[in-house]
Amino acid sequence: MNKRTEGQLVNGLKQVAAATAGAAAGAVAGGPGEALIGAAAGPALASTFDVIADRIAARRADRSTQLVDAVTRALGIEADELGRRLLADERLLEFAGKVMGAAQDTSLAEKRRALARALAAAVADPAPARLDIWELLQSALRGIDPPHIRFMHVISSATPLPSPPEEPADNVKYGMLLADVCRIDPGLQVGAHAILQKLLSLGLVESALRGMIYSGTYRPYALSGLGRRLLTLLADEPPASP
Repeated sequence: MNKRTEGQLVNGLKQVAAATAGAAAGAVAGGPGEALIGAAAGPALASTFDVIADRIAARRADRSTQLVDAVTRALGIEADELGRRLLADERLLEFAGKVMGAAQDTSLAEKRRALARALAAAVADPAPARLDIWELLQSALRGIDPPHIRFMHVISSATPLPSPPEEPADNVKYGMLLADVCRIDPGLQVGAHAILQKLLSLGLVESALRGMIYSGTYRPYALSGLGRRLLTLLADEPPASP
């Protein structure tokens, strides 16, 4: 949610609260004098939403500060040096803006930590080819929620198909069925298909099927290379290299 959207939301809530408070209090009391008293209660509720707007803005500012602190610590530089590096590279600056916006929008500390690691790695090596990958990763981070992360943790134990030209081994079980994921984490059962489709669309999970099958229900899946990199970013311990 950007600042403009937040402002529109809060203003709308204030207007609804004021109108509802006045109408409700007047209707309950039943008299014109009581209706005036009810209308006067509207500004009090509106001021509550002013507090909410301030709290939202402060929370976003805190998350931005935390992101900058995490990036500068990872790189071993000061904030002004980070600013100079970002301003010197237009594409890197644009990437940093996306990362900061994503960090401000999520209450999940795990995702904010991963976003900080992605930005630190991009600043450390802003080569176009590497930025392409970090763009994919930050976009994927924006698109996933705790159920997707839980699903990824479960399926991370599945063996992916080897990359060509290596051939799959006959004695290895590749991938994991959706039913197996739900058996390991039953809490994913209700939304399992939707979670899987989202992860597939982001390129974080891929088919590990050998041969052809017409039903997706019995198709095995595994984390993709991109998915494994993203899970590393989400880990409690920092990745071995950015």
